[in-house]
Amino acid sequence: MAVRPLLIIVAGLLLTSTGCQTMAPTSPLRQTLEMFRPASQDYEDGTDEDGSEWHFVGDEGRAGQVRERDPDPWFKENLMSPKARSIEHNLGID
Repeated sequence: MAVRPLLIIVAGLLLTSTGCQTMAPTSPLRQTLEMFRPASQDYEDGTDEDGSEWHFVGDEGRAGQVRERDPDPWFKENLMSPKARSIEHNLGID
C-alpha cells in the first residue's frame, strides 16, 4: 500500500498552499494580474489635440461639394473645442 503515504504527502502539500498564502503579494497569481493591469502612463488622452495633421481630409474627400457656412459663428468660436471645430471642418462646415 504505497499509495497511502503518497496521498498523505500530496494532501499535506495542498493544505499548506491554500488560503492567505496564495494571495500573498509575491504570489505568481498576483504578479500575473499586475502584468495585465494598465498603468496611468500607458493611456494617452487625445481630447486636447485638434487633429491638425488630418486637416486636409475634408478638402480632398469633399472636393466636389460646396463648403457650408455656419450661420452662428459665435457658437463655434466660444463654445466648441478645437477638436470639434476640426471635425466640422473635415465634414465640410466652416
